[in-house]
Amino acid sequence: MEEDTEYLKLPLEDRCVHKLWKARLNGYEECTKHFAKITDERSPEFNKFAPLMKKFVTDSNAVAQEKALDAVLAFVENAHIAGKTAGDCTSGIVQKCLAAPKRGTQEKALEVILLYCEIEKYEVVQEELMKGFTQKNPKVVAGCVRALSTALREFGPKVINPKPLMKQMHTLLEDRDKTVREEGKKLVIEMYRWIRQALKPQMSSLKPVQ
Repeated sequence: MEEDTEYLKLPLEDRCVHKLWKARLNGYEECTKHFAKITDERSPEFNKFAPLMKKFVTDSNAVAQEKALDAVLAFVENAHIAGKTAGDCTSGIVQKCLAAPKRGTQEKALEVILLYCEIEKYEVVQEELMKGFTQKNPKVVAGCVRALSTALREFGPKVINPKPLMKQMHTLLEDRDKTVREEGKKLVIEMYRWIRQALKPQMSSLKPVQ
């Protein structure tokens, strides 16, 4: 058992990228506490971890990945440089979290996305989520649409820009996958709630059943 916990002697950032998932798990749990304790948002300590954020969210082990998302939340809440990680991190979340088998992983990933919007990185977030519309896995597409609907509901159209979403409306509503179509409908309803008349011309070209 001794060598099994050898990793505990390693520096924190090394544990986070260790080949053993238990080592990474330990690293993520320590990071969550560590980030919350740092009182200076510009601490150089955060700089060491910023390049690792995408690796955190794309961890291949489901248990470790969920803990990694806790650490990312603590990072975005406390680090001044968190904004610089928004693009990479959201891209990783699209690939690996929004369609994760664990519901907890999906929910935490959504929290991270909303937090990035809160620190005014919403344009990057929207761009990465919309890139997810072209993914082959319909669960990923549905997850991206759901995330955008939630962000629009939370922050409104000054933050989440409805214009590029309107262009995607038909594609989403005509998708082969039922879940994508359902999430697409919810997004259209959310857009209508905010911009009503501006959406009417787009809606007139929908099929009557839609």
